[in-house]
Amino acid sequence: MTVSCKLRASVCAMALASLAPLFAHGQDEQKTPPPYSAPNNQIRFGNTALFRNLIPPATLEAQSADEYRQVIHDAERNKTLLPDDNPLVKRVREIANHEIPFALKWNDRAKNWKWEINVIKSPEERMVCLPGGKIVVYSGLIDKLRLNDNEIGMMIGHEIAHALREHARERLGRQQAAQLSAGTMPQLFGFSNYASQQPDIGDQLLSMRYSPADETEADVIGSEIASRAGYDPRAAVTLWNKIDSGTRRADDGFVWLHPYGPDRRQDLLKRMSDMMPLYAKAVGKTIDQLPNYAGMGRFKKSGR
Repeated sequence: MTVSCKLRASVCAMALASLAPLFAHGQDEQKTPPPYSAPNNQIRFGNTALFRNLIPPATLEAQSADEYRQVIHDAERNKTLLPDDNPLVKRVREIANHEIPFALKWNDRAKNWKWEINVIKSPEERMVCLPGGKIVVYSGLIDKLRLNDNEIGMMIGHEIAHALREHARERLGRQQAAQLSAGTMPQLFGFSNYASQQPDIGDQLLSMRYSPADETEADVIGSEIASRAGYDPRAAVTLWNKIDSGTRRADDGFVWLHPYGPDRRQDLLKRMSDMMPLYAKAVGKTIDQLPNYAGMGRFKKSGR
């Protein structure tokens, strides 16, 4: 073995040893996040996952911005990008802009994100908020599922929460750690050059499949953001029921990317007692003054 090979092997061994805690942590991926506490209605989760530290946030945000520009460019070229004066664009931007101020506390970097919201005319039923605050809505999600403003608010809040909690960064970090452990990483300490090592990162960002734990966290944080902005949290249940019914048949459909089932629905219902006071305060009412919500009925303080 040459000196350079011995050095590379030694460095690789040290790097893998330093990553051992990360792999141990990864074994708990499917476990439910630690119980959250909500003193004064300030919901907080535990420590962020260690895997995301393998990818600098600025790198992922830059890649996301590039992918977003490409998506918008393609839509412009195909004449599917809805114009600024389109009623659906105005509607989505108004809802998102109401929510963004309530999102900033969840990620210090978000205060400097250059938020952008665009709508693409498409039969696809999906929406994504890329790291860095770039939101793309495909009109099929709203038109085909007949979403109301509260449901759109819950959907935007959910997608923003994924970006704020850096779920994509963690998922991609796990892939990078797996490559390193398998000896397939082309440049051992090239984490800052992640983009050059992963040319299809954009496609991964647009088709990221999240874990049940990611979905639970995005549900709670997204519902809090939307509720504080004045959108009814009961809409989260009707929203995901619609998404489940409308997209479950597609192997790579939206509900496949965002796993949903009875346990998650029950969890949404369980957390209503935390969310409804935030919503009531936002709209200037008491909980008892809130009207019934179609498909859900009246919220009971003691639970449903």
